[in-house]
Amino acid sequence: MESTIYHRIKELCEEKNINIAILENKLGFGNSTIQKWKVSNPTIDKLIVVARYFNVSVDYLIGNTDIRGSAEDLLNDADIISFQRAKENMTPQDQEKAMQMIKLAFSYAFGDDN
Repeated sequence: MESTIYHRIKELCEEKNINIAILENKLGFGNSTIQKWKVSNPTIDKLIVVARYFNVSVDYLIGNTDIRGSAEDLLNDADIISFQRAKENMTPQDQEKAMQMIKLAFSYAFGDDN
């Protein structure tokens, strides 16, 4: 069984139309370095290199989240900042109503309930 890390890297490679061997070469890793991650854990420095290459977070690679972007990306997003500022001025009930409206809008626009 593939580790979450290996599985996610493999998916990211497929999206870029490259294979693991090409990725290893681009990143300056030895042959089969990433292949070994099917059953073993990489060092954090190697994970960071891979995350930066694909512009995803380490948390995404290790399976802690399904959100690919980093916290820094979110913190620098003007829309997220606007939502956060608005949220700070809402009651908990208004926050719930706002989230229901956003979910409904996403569901309508993208056919997705999340």
